[in-house]
Amino acid sequence: MSEMKRPKSKDFMGFLFVAFMFLGLGIGILIDEVAPALFVGMGLGFLSMAILDAIIKEPVEEGSKYERVIESYLGKGGFIGTIILALLGLGFILGGLSILTGFEVEWRIFGGVLIILLGIWFIMSAMRAIVSSKPR
Repeated sequence: MSEMKRPKSKDFMGFLFVAFMFLGLGIGILIDEVAPALFVGMGLGFLSMAILDAIIKEPVEEGSKYERVIESYLGKGGFIGTIILALLGLGFILGGLSILTGFEVEWRIFGGVLIILLGIWFIMSAMRAIVSSKPR
C-alpha cells in the first residue's frame, strides 16, 4: 500500500485562495462592507484549499521513513496542515460574519489565535520545504 502525497496538479490551490479573496472584496464593495466580506472570502479560500488538499492525492516517491512521516503530517495534504488551513478558514469566516452581524467577539484573543495558527502553518511549510530540498 503506497503513501499519498500532494501532486504537482494541486499547485492551482493558491489561485483558489486569491479568487475567493477577490470575490469577497467585490461583494464587500457592492454591499459597502469591505472588511467583513473580505474576511469571509479569505476564509472560504482557506477552506477550499484545505478540502482540496485532503481530497487530491497521489502515490509518494520512495524516501526514508522519516521523510514520509514528515510529509504525511506536515506536508501540504498532510493531516496537521489540512486541519490548520480549515481552522484558519473557519476563523476568517466567523470573524467576517461577526463584524457583519454585530456579534461581539473578543478580538484580541480571536486575532491572536488566528495569527498563531498562521505562524504554525508557515513553520510547517518551511519544515516541508527543508525536508523536500534534501538531495536523495
